[in-house]
Amino acid sequence: MLQVENSISGNRSGLPGLFFWEILIPAFVFGILSIKWFIPSLCALLIYLFVIFFIRPEKGAALLLLFLFGVGHWYGNYTLPPGPEAMPSWMAEREKVQLSGTVHSIKGAPGKRFKILLEDVVCDSSSGQTRLRGFLNWTWAWPDQIPYVGQQVSLNVRVKPIHGFRNSGLWDYDFYCRTKDIRYRTYTKGTIKSGGLRPYAPQGLQKLRANLRKHIRNNAPPTQGGAIFPALLTGDRFYLSHDSVELIRRAGVSHILALSGLHVGFIVALGFGLSWLVGLVWPLIYLRLSRLQLGVLFAVIPVSLYLWLGQFTPSLLRAVCMFAFWGLLMFLNRGKVLLDGLFLAVVLILAISPLSVFDLGFQLSVLAVGGISLFYPLLAKLMPAGQGFMWRVMRFALGLVYVSLCANIALLPVLIWNFGVLSPNLLFNVIFVPVLGFFLLPVCGVGGLIASYFSPEAAQFLFSIGAAVFEWLLSIVREAVQAGMLPEYAFYRPHWEGMLIYYLLLGALFLIMHGKFNRARVLALPLLVLLCVRVYGAVGPERVRVDILDTGQSQCVVISGPEGSRTVVDGGGGFGRTFDMGRSIVGPWLAYGHMPQVDNIVMTHGDRDHAGGLAYLLEKFSVGRFYFNGDIPSGHTGERFEAVFAKNEIVPEVLNRGDQVFLEPGLILEVLHPYAEFEGSRNDRSLYLRLMWNGKPLLSISGDLDRKGIKALLKSGVDLSSRVLVLPHHGSAGSFSLSCMTG
Repeated sequence: MLQVENSISGNRSGLPGLFFWEILIPAFVFGILSIKWFIPSLCALLIYLFVIFFIRPEKGAALLLLFLFGVGHWYGNYTLPPGPEAMPSWMAEREKVQLSGTVHSIKGAPGKRFKILLEDVVCDSSSGQTRLRGFLNWTWAWPDQIPYVGQQVSLNVRVKPIHGFRNSGLWDYDFYCRTKDIRYRTYTKGTIKSGGLRPYAPQGLQKLRANLRKHIRNNAPPTQGGAIFPALLTGDRFYLSHDSVELIRRAGVSHILALSGLHVGFIVALGFGLSWLVGLVWPLIYLRLSRLQLGVLFAVIPVSLYLWLGQFTPSLLRAVCMFAFWGLLMFLNRGKVLLDGLFLAVVLILAISPLSVFDLGFQLSVLAVGGISLFYPLLAKLMPAGQGFMWRVMRFALGLVYVSLCANIALLPVLIWNFGVLSPNLLFNVIFVPVLGFFLLPVCGVGGLIASYFSPEAAQFLFSIGAAVFEWLLSIVREAVQAGMLPEYAFYRPHWEGMLIYYLLLGALFLIMHGKFNRARVLALPLLVLLCVRVYGAVGPERVRVDILDTGQSQCVVISGPEGSRTVVDGGGGFGRTFDMGRSIVGPWLAYGHMPQVDNIVMTHGDRDHAGGLAYLLEKFSVGRFYFNGDIPSGHTGERFEAVFAKNEIVPEVLNRGDQVFLEPGLILEVLHPYAEFEGSRNDRSLYLRLMWNGKPLLSISGDLDRKGIKALLKSGVDLSSRVLVLPHHGSAGSFSLSCMTG
């Protein structure tokens, strides 16, 4: 253990030095990022230039940094696939077509789904044959067959262009798909009725991989505990349920499901364990090779096999690339293994695939390793120095906590920006990681897979023991969640200035911890400039702002007053139980540059496409008042409403015609429908709201009013004038009344 730590820290204390070429790499990265975020990337470069000039001036560095920024910008644009093409008429008319294509890649997703990329896609429609460029994303739920890469398929489906929810300040799904050249999507469920997978016989290594995967499926128990083994050994999450994945996320150990550096580290540990055993049998070998060098050699084959079994996924390739450089540096007895290996891996990865910089997995991997390499040596000094077995166990547990803490310090703003929540739950890493690394993966997983070729009974025993252990871990997490021991908070999502401010503060903290106070003071000026930019951007003229969020075929309206109040009318929803519109879209949008709080929530009615996203806001946000028409959603969403009302002591207030909701001085929501005695369907009882600003009607929101509700509204004789009308029921024909047009 001491040898590994010395290799990581470079056998010296103090600030980790960087080679000149390593100082240049961030400029290249900023250049690639600038094809998406030009102003933030340019500002990051200028701040980096300022810091380099004062902390480590190098002759010619400024020109080289500017040049590499330009090279990165050019290279990123050069490799970026072209934007979407014009939609064919048959696609716009939602015509079913006979699609044929070749399987390019397969990914098992929770809930028994396959995410399949098809290439060479041809669609036969009524207007002829169309060859689609790029990839088509085929989601196959509850499949009855397992496809192979290279297999051809024929489907009778509707094809849609790729697009996500287009809201500012949120993750850009469209751009992400563009970096992967994924242009279209389709969906099937169960048996393919018209067409199907064409006969295909895997050969060679592909046949061997399929056979290994079959042995895992046939010998692991059909439980959630058994489902972890395809995920750990091959990256296949097909058999995991959404509830199990959510428990793993709440425990703060989602990284165990992504084949990445953690898993490769476990496999590498097998090589080092083997080198230790060989040393016991033949100690003279250490005269030729050190234990570290021997461990690196013994890890090459198992890591290569794991990469092959995991189908060379991007996350696994990145992890193997990093470990390859670390292994090379360790074999050469070089210091600063983590930091130098990280830079070498980044250079190689971005030289081959520059758009990987937009991949969240790449960002998390680089930041986590950077945080560990910089901050772990500082925290390691706090380790207790006692002797004996219990002291070693304590140091091991503390080491896991320190590693998780260092990684999360570096990841914090990126995690919050992408996921919108803060989950400060690190302690389960102390349980999951050693159980996974020392028992589940090597003994039950690898051991069970090997045993399946010699003794199915032994394999099933090993897999069953591992499955029982994992289910026990999930039960602990479930009980902790129910007891409120695993808190999760909606959190302020920073603008780009905030991201830069955080990392400048983190850099200042790092310098101060090394006693470099003068260098830390240098960061005060860019911090002050960024703070001024952020404050200036938040100040504007007094005005009322209305945002209608893109929530698909659902509705969410946000009203922002000139004094800073925010009112949410409906929260979108309606995409199934596994997709929470509040968690994924509405909550993160509201928390972008704001604290997670709203002054008022108004629910026009209880349909899921209007109420579904509000449950998350009520659970995670600070909510002033809640108004509705008396109609609480049914099912699971309604249960969440009732639970949060009781927990947070929220008293729902029923609105009827004639009521007014005062948002700010001069800013009022008038309720024009329904009157208290009105009887009609849930849609017809939707609230009809009109926003008034200093006596002027700005906006009318009509929920899902159908013809009966519209007729009652018109018959009431109230003034319905406003500058903007949000059409009822998303503009459906059932909510159209000709008498509306005559006024």
